Amino acid sequence: MRPFESILFSSALLFIFPACNLAGAQQTAAAAQPSATANFRSVILSAGTKVELLVTRPVWTLTAKAGDAIYAQTSFPVVLGMGIAIPAGTYVQGTIESVTRPARRTNHAEIDVRFTKFIFANGYVVPLPGDPATAATTPGASPQSEDAETLIAITIQVTTTNDLLLDNGADVEMTLAAPLALDAEQITQAIPLSRLPQPGQFKSATQCRFIPGSPGSPGTPGTPDTVIPGTPSTTIPGGPGMPDTVIPGTSDTVIPGSPGTPGSSGTPDYICPPAPMVISCAPVVKNKQPLNSQPAAAR
Repeated sequence: MRPFESILFSSALLFIFPACNLAGAQQTAAAAQPSATANFRSVILSAGTKVELLVTRPVWTLTAKAGDAIYAQTSFPVVLGMGIAIPAGTYVQGTIESVTRPARRTNHAEIDVRFTKFIFANGYVVPLPGDPATAATTPGASPQSEDAETLIAITIQVTTTNDLLLDNGADVEMTLAAPLALDAEQITQAIPLSRLPQPGQFKSATQCRFIPGSPGSPGTPGTPDTVIPGTPSTTIPGGPGMPDTVIPGTSDTVIPGSPGTPGSSGTPDYICPPAPMVISCAPVVKNKQPLNSQPAAAR
């Protein structure tokens, strides 16, 4: 090989090998970069996570029944690590499973609520584990377990005269019964759109109103008896040897008076009972029967 050709060949090698090394580096970087569906985009809330809620639709004493929907909003963000997993103001939906109304001796009621889904401000919907109506996988999140329902027993201090069991703005605490997977990108989009419930936003729905009583009326006094005096006796002296003549007088005449009329006692003020107050929210674990088992009475 001539010197000139040797120089050209060496220069070509210098250009070829760096290009090969660059392509290899790009392939290595591409292999090391996680895919768009990697786990780092999911936020996992563990079982037992507490979520503070405010009721946004009242539950009435007379009409509440199993199957009724219940609606609420998160009153405080759920924080995971250094970030927000569920913003304040996120909507929560559930279903009433059972209602135990207050009695005169206990003044307590209990509502079992199965929470079914979160609805974020950007429209991102996350079904909760165990909800048969929304058991399908949410796009962007991992499949949810159907083994555990988020069922909460809400105990309320309330009287038999209350027209509400849960009023607007009632504080309720939900406890997740199973791990919940959330899409981090959806959460990021929902945070600036979420609105924290403001103090005074929820007005009481009770229809009870204070009714002042009437003072009553005084009675009327009766009239006294009317006495008409009688006339005294008249004595006419007799003549000599004759007795006096006595004309008897008349007795007093009494005209009875009229009795008085009693007054009315009036009506007392109607005072509304104290507002219902949530005193505890406890998770409920259902003992599910195996699918192939039957009650003893049915065997």
